Amino acid sequence: MKKWLSMLLALTLTVMAAGCATEQGDSVEDKLVYMVTDIGGVDDASFNQSAWEGLKRFKDEIDGWTVNYIESKSDEDYKPNLHAAVDSGAELIWAIGYMMADYLDRVALDYPDQKFAIIDWGTEGDLRENVAYVLFRENEGSFLVGMIAGLTTESNIIGFVGGMEGDLIRRFEVGFQAGINYVNPDAENLVQYAQSWTDRAKGKQIATTMIGQGADVIYHAAGGVGIGVAEACSNNRVWFIGVDKDQSELAPDYTLTSMLKRVDSATYSISKSLVDGDFPGGTLAHLGLAEDGVGYVQSEFISEQIITRVEEAKQKIIDGRLEVPDTLEDLDSFDRTAQ
Repeated sequence: MKKWLSMLLALTLTVMAAGCATEQGDSVEDKLVYMVTDIGGVDDASFNQSAWEGLKRFKDEIDGWTVNYIESKSDEDYKPNLHAAVDSGAELIWAIGYMMADYLDRVALDYPDQKFAIIDWGTEGDLRENVAYVLFRENEGSFLVGMIAGLTTESNIIGFVGGMEGDLIRRFEVGFQAGINYVNPDAENLVQYAQSWTDRAKGKQIATTMIGQGADVIYHAAGGVGIGVAEACSNNRVWFIGVDKDQSELAPDYTLTSMLKRVDSATYSISKSLVDGDFPGGTLAHLGLAEDGVGYVQSEFISEQIITRVEEAKQKIIDGRLEVPDTLEDLDSFDRTAQ
């Protein structure tokens, strides 16, 4: 009996000690960073996937933190998904894409103590202190791949496939066109928008039509739609230019280059700012070539002569000696000979 009581007392003391250790923080759950995807989903081989890769890197490199995501299948999912993220107790919530902007703004107003960050949205003078805003100069990176397309095409017919038409994707289109004009003003650029981020069949159909019209290089800025574009290019043995990340896996033998939009670097660095104690709430970052926010892949299919010309233009942009247009109006007045 005494032996049993001694064992019970020892067990009780062990449990009490364990309870005290938890309260003192010796066994604390990992802190959470939560991501709400745009409609393209986390496996879009584009900017949602890139954002998630940045967060996975953050988790792998920073002790005591974990990451999670919830996918938006339609715009009706944005509001409930953001609220679900708030309810998760996350330290930071990422909204991936400008289409979530209005919903995020309202949720951020309702939860002023919750930290948020958003990709592809932000307006100076209208920034909430609990939100970090990130924009990219996609026109600059697109200019460089436009140069590559203009110097590579043999038919002098090039294609651009956009996703949802709007100011954001227009920056890709305009920069690409300016890059073509800079090196090959005689080339024609066919432009069509899929009005979707996910319709791969539509992407394949648009690209196939462009190829039928003579296009031998096609660039897309269309999220998951671009997977169909890559398939059409591969099937017809014409050059494909990817976007956001290195997309050579979509058309291994026909990916000329990809325009890099380093969303992964943004999600990683801003998430890490929580650890460093300098979260940039209430600020708007503009990431271009000078900030290494955009770039391009130097693939084996690009000649050294072309890379040399592209690198020269890249340095001019960084130095401010070459200003890349980002609207159709600016494109109309872009004078390649004056740059």
